[in-house]
This record gives sequence, C-alpha cells and structure tokens, in this order.
Amino acid sequence: MAGTGVPPINIEGTADWSSLSRMMNSKGIQFSKARTAGTSVKVFTNTPADYRQLVALLESIKRPFFTYQLKEDRMDQRVIRGLPREMSVNDIKEDLVSQGIADAVVQQLTSRTTKKPLPLFLVKTKMPEKLAEIQRLAMLTGQLREEEKVFRAQPVLPLPAGTGTTQRKCRLAERLR
Repeated sequence: MAGTGVPPINIEGTADWSSLSRMMNSKGIQFSKARTAGTSVKVFTNTPADYRQLVALLESIKRPFFTYQLKEDRMDQRVIRGLPREMSVNDIKEDLVSQGIADAVVQQLTSRTTKKPLPLFLVKTKMPEKLAEIQRLAMLTGQLREEEKVFRAQPVLPLPAGTGTTQRKCRLAERLR
C-alpha cells in the first residue's frame, strides 16, 4: 500500500502497458505509481474510487490481475462462544435478522483434526456498529457467555531468563523492558 490505504493491483503482462495506461487515463483513473514486478505491473491507485474503477475496467476487458480487498469492503467478524454445539446456524441467523442484522453470515467452526463441529460460531457482517449487539441475542439469553473479536496471531514472548539460547537471541525481550 502506497500510504493511501489502497492495496496495489498486480496486472499480468507488461507488453501492452502503454495501451492499458491510455485506457486508464481516458476513463479518468489516477494512479500514483506503476512499476514492473516480474511479468506483471504493480499499479498503486490514489483513492478507493480509482481502485474500484480500475478493477471494474480490468474485469470488463477480461485482463488477468491480482489484488487485495479494500479495508472498508471487508466484513467484520465476531466469534460467539458458549453456545451448545448442536445449535442450528439457521436459528442464530434468524435471531440476528430479527435484530436488524440482515447481512450476517453465520458459520459453525470445526476442529481441524477431527472435523467435528465446535461450540464456536463465526459471525461476519458489514455492519460493525451492530456487532456489539450480538451479546443480546434474544433467544439465546442465559446461554451466551462470551463474545470476542477475532484477532491475528500475537508475537511469542521470550522465555524466562536462564532457559537457553532463545533468551539471548530474542531482541523482543529488550524492547519489552
């Protein structure tokens, strides 16, 4: 990301870049820079609107490209714990719809090793202000113990002093003091 919060778009093929660049200029799509990356061109657009226009243009001319989602287009996620594992995903979905969270996607998480369902339910929605209301599921009151946000992996803290070479090689311990 070029400081704008807009992800770059990797467009395959560098041979006809000049014609594609002219097409982008004629459509009013502005970009801050474009550079080659192997067999593709990495384009950094200025605004999310330019990003969406460029993606639409590339899809319309059927040009192969790769990019990431905009942050505002991603769905926010919550994990609901403490519900019985036999609970139906449809029951949770219906209750969320009755509370005004109509675009919610509900999935029951499964164990990687045994492939059995866990008592964990993942709720995704584009309405982040409504996620706080998940704790107030009308039909599930009393059964819902905890609701927490899905986090990325946290850094591993160093081992206590005197436990081997990990402590000496880890620079994170110096920064934590």
